[in-house]
Amino acid sequence: MPGPRPRTARNALIVAALMLGALALGAQMFSGGFTARPGMEPYVKAGPRTGAERLERDLQAAHPPGSNLGPLAEQLRQYGFQCEAVRQDSVAESCRFRARRSDDQVLTATADLRHDGLVVQAIAIRMALSAN
Repeated sequence: MPGPRPRTARNALIVAALMLGALALGAQMFSGGFTARPGMEPYVKAGPRTGAERLERDLQAAHPPGSNLGPLAEQLRQYGFQCEAVRQDSVAESCRFRARRSDDQVLTATADLRHDGLVVQAIAIRMALSAN
């Protein structure tokens, strides 16, 4: 009787690794999760109301009134927000973030920033879920 082939165990391990990789890829593609950058994931996963409250709280803690506007703007850009500069007094600058889910739902987050061009005065966050 011939003995086992020398590469059988290695081939079985390769096949098992490929199957696990395909399973992980399929789970990621069909999980129905939102497409969000890593920094925004916890806020998006928390849902519109709770996510907005947490994001506003965390941003206000990191960038309190009187702090420099630059780091806040940079953090929002890293999260995936797109900001439109507003140069009118008493008008808040709006930054928008959108995350799409595979079931055609879109989460939109809006960060309203009050500032004087250099210093943060106030931060307000709103989130809404809508069908696309």
